[in-house]
Amino acid sequence: MTEVWHRPLARSLEPLPEESLPGYLLRLAYRLGRSLARVAHLCGLPTNGQRRLAADYLLELPPETVAEFARVTGLSVPEAQNLGLRRYMGIFPALQTMRGNTSRQPESRPGMFGSVSHLYESNWAVSQSSRFCPQCLNGDGSPVQEAYGGPWNLRWHLPFVFACTIHRQLLHSRCPSCRSDLAQSYKGRATLITQPGSAHILHPLQCRNLLSGQDNRRVRPHPCGARLEEAGDHSPAMLPSEDHYRLLGLQRRLDARLSLHSDENVEGSSAGTPSFQNLVHTAQLIKLSWPAGSSLAPSDALASLIDSHARPLHAELRTPRPKSTSHLAALWTAPQGSAQCGALLLAAEEVLRTADGPAQLRTLIRPLARFALEHAPAGACRSFFSRPGFSPTLARAMVRRAHGFHAAGPWEYANLRVASRDCHFTAEEVPSHLPQGWYDTFFADFADHVPHPNLYTVRHLRRAAPLKLVEMTIGGSWVECARALDIPEGRARSALVKLRGQFGDSDLWSRFEEIAERLVQHLDELPRRVNYARRRRSLATWQMPRTDWAALCDGLPQANRLTSLDDIMLGTVLVWAEATQSDYLLCPLLRASGTARTDLTRLADKTARFLSPANRNDTRLELLHRVADYAKALGSYCDNGTPATPQDVDVFDAACSPRFSGRSL
Repeated sequence: MTEVWHRPLARSLEPLPEESLPGYLLRLAYRLGRSLARVAHLCGLPTNGQRRLAADYLLELPPETVAEFARVTGLSVPEAQNLGLRRYMGIFPALQTMRGNTSRQPESRPGMFGSVSHLYESNWAVSQSSRFCPQCLNGDGSPVQEAYGGPWNLRWHLPFVFACTIHRQLLHSRCPSCRSDLAQSYKGRATLITQPGSAHILHPLQCRNLLSGQDNRRVRPHPCGARLEEAGDHSPAMLPSEDHYRLLGLQRRLDARLSLHSDENVEGSSAGTPSFQNLVHTAQLIKLSWPAGSSLAPSDALASLIDSHARPLHAELRTPRPKSTSHLAALWTAPQGSAQCGALLLAAEEVLRTADGPAQLRTLIRPLARFALEHAPAGACRSFFSRPGFSPTLARAMVRRAHGFHAAGPWEYANLRVASRDCHFTAEEVPSHLPQGWYDTFFADFADHVPHPNLYTVRHLRRAAPLKLVEMTIGGSWVECARALDIPEGRARSALVKLRGQFGDSDLWSRFEEIAERLVQHLDELPRRVNYARRRRSLATWQMPRTDWAALCDGLPQANRLTSLDDIMLGTVLVWAEATQSDYLLCPLLRASGTARTDLTRLADKTARFLSPANRNDTRLELLHRVADYAKALGSYCDNGTPATPQDVDVFDAACSPRFSGRSL
């Protein structure tokens, strides 16, 4: 496509502090005495036949366009870039996440970011219709602001900017004359500025909304033309002074976050003020679950403001509509009214700031999620709870839990099943069967309080605890955790079902979680950890060499009775279980498809009898010690790819050591 060269403007303007691109174009057009569409064309901005300016430009001009725009207007490229919301992309992730998503854009629009109204307003990232402070628009008394008015502040396009802390008042969102929002779409599509092709030369502070002339059909539609800096007598809302101060305080805290650099925008980093992402998601959850969250508002007056916004939305949701009509979008966009928006954000901030730790946050958030799932339309719940981008803190507070684990039903939302905490170890470093030493240290006393214990209670606890450790590490349901540990789903379900039956309605699950937390803290502090998953993979086809088994049995009473094929297979199971810290029943040899079922059953029974404390004698205890030493050496090879030192396995002579070279793996 041939590039069009644009002549530099004979007269231009310097951007005012914090000025937006629409405000700059309004002032420039008024100074040049031209329509907005004509000025945009002269500056290199496509105007879609003089009827619409792309709303995407509110975010950022494409690279090739911003350079041309800067050249024509006499600005520097950074000055032109600062007219858009790109400066906040590092602070508010919703802007950054969508940026550059051109997969759904036609090829004729390279560099566009998607529909502002559909992609950004639903995330509270952009408000297409600007709010305004009349006193700010009135200017600072300088000649240029006396002539063209004060700046249209870029921040007024951010939904969470609802008050002017300089003039200590809530922002206006509608023209006081025509009572309409300032940005009107063109044929259902968002536009950067209302009526850019209008032949009326309007002052930058005049309302551009079209009046239809309903009382007189001969009157053609014409701009409203009301001066917006004169709207000071029309207060957006009358609030008690205490609530007014609360809203101004919240706006100051939000303004402080907007002033941070992007690398400072970590969750909870700014003097206890929650991140924008958490604020928005919590506010949306309050709307979705209304009136369940009415008690979260700091005052009755603020709760009434939220109710005046949320209740009509829920009434509309219950109204039958054609399937092709989407009526959920209003649930996710910010209230345009400053007072309503501020009240909703204040309620969300109260939840996030006052919660003393994850447990208390969950007591505040989880009831809202449960109420929404029980009362809100299913489509609205799917739209909200299945969306990506929830912070781990908020997801942990919303997820449904059952018997100590994330709920694993088909109607649960997988994106909420995040890791229960931030761990220093990985799921691969969790053994599939809790080692005896860990069990004795952390769970032995707990097991004494389990009602009606039996022979299998310890095994079930040693199987359930690793599932919990993996959930705390990578999240997911217990089914996914079992898969990560190579535990068959049936065996994992059996252990949990048996424990649920024993725990009943007692507080044992909460105590189970507390003990798991202490164990996790212990694992976090370990200087070295074992990759048990790698050991399971390395030993998946391993079998005990006959000569190694003979060396292990050498010198034991009746050693000749331990050298049969069945005993060699027994050695394989024992060493595999010890090296991988897994339940011996999960040994690949016991699940080999090519072995007769009766043989596998006989081998499993023989292993169970061998490991039973009631059947242990001096010979078996000595052999178990040797097996543990052998497994330690074998595990060392799996971990490091090198044989163990002779000191590690003192039962082997020099002829036996080379068998760790890898031939048996």
